[in-house]
Amino acid sequence: MTYSLAAKTSATGSPRTRFSTPSKPRLRPNPRYRQRLRAVVLGAGTVNGGVLDKIGVLSERIEIAAIVTRKSRQGHDPRQAWLTDINAAFDTGPDVVIEALPDCALAERALKLAASRGCHIISANKAVLARCPQLAGEAERHGGSLRYSAAVAGGIPVLETLTDLRKRGEVIAGVRGVLNGTSNYVLDQIERGAEREAAVKAAQRAGFAEADPSADIDGLDAAAKLVLIARKAFDLELDVDTIGRIPLSALHPGQAKAASGNRLRYRQCAELSRRNGRIKGRVDLQALANTDELTKARNEENIVVITCESGLRVQLHGKGAGRVPTADAMLTDIRDLIACEIGA
Repeated sequence: MTYSLAAKTSATGSPRTRFSTPSKPRLRPNPRYRQRLRAVVLGAGTVNGGVLDKIGVLSERIEIAAIVTRKSRQGHDPRQAWLTDINAAFDTGPDVVIEALPDCALAERALKLAASRGCHIISANKAVLARCPQLAGEAERHGGSLRYSAAVAGGIPVLETLTDLRKRGEVIAGVRGVLNGTSNYVLDQIERGAEREAAVKAAQRAGFAEADPSADIDGLDAAAKLVLIARKAFDLELDVDTIGRIPLSALHPGQAKAASGNRLRYRQCAELSRRNGRIKGRVDLQALANTDELTKARNEENIVVITCESGLRVQLHGKGAGRVPTADAMLTDIRDLIACEIGA
């Protein structure tokens, strides 16, 4: 039996469709959280810029104490404190830290600091989360929590679905999918005749690729997402460096177009599977038949297929890259935190 879900979002960023989204453990109410949460926002780029655009609808439940950016933006918005010093931001006494920085030492230090101070953390930083599995436990020990729905597949509820399936008693057998919207967009452009460099620049202009797209193109981004999926699906910690990867640079000019003529389509396929009783992860560049479900992901879309030992198959499909789906996933986590700490 296969269950399919196309992820959709509303204008305010709240997902309208979920696969029986589980209710997360309610944290012990804290009197100081009764009215409003105090937030620090780390980064104001593509993703957190989208969060800031929409978080105003939650102003009665959450206030922005400070926004940290690499360059000073004083005067950008007089209603908020724009800072360049993370320590100064934490001195404002945040209840929650909303983080969407690039993968860097600063991001890792900031998340570790937030966890050690008992802050609730909302993050989209799959690279840091993948190599720092202790963050959730550290935050919980100090009275905080960690939510990272946006770190895998943008607005598609992959991690929530895995949690829900396991609560229902399902045993996950494997996970396979297109997990990187940038690489998928680039491959579609190449199939249409674009050179790889031109396709990457098109992805950057569209807001799907970072200034340095190497993590997307080399498969490192998808590998980090597999680490997070393995954590939810199998209670297993994988080392991202042990996950085999084939970069898009392995695709020679003309290969994608020739494959299209033979009813094949190249995809960056990320997979977790059981082999000899062990879970193996890999990120491959594969020429798939047009009938393969992973070829349904077009441009920046992601698609994930979860297989259970019972025979149940769940297919999730939707936008996996860009400002709106990723910001909407973070807003969903923020709403969930508000419900746990303050009430609906």
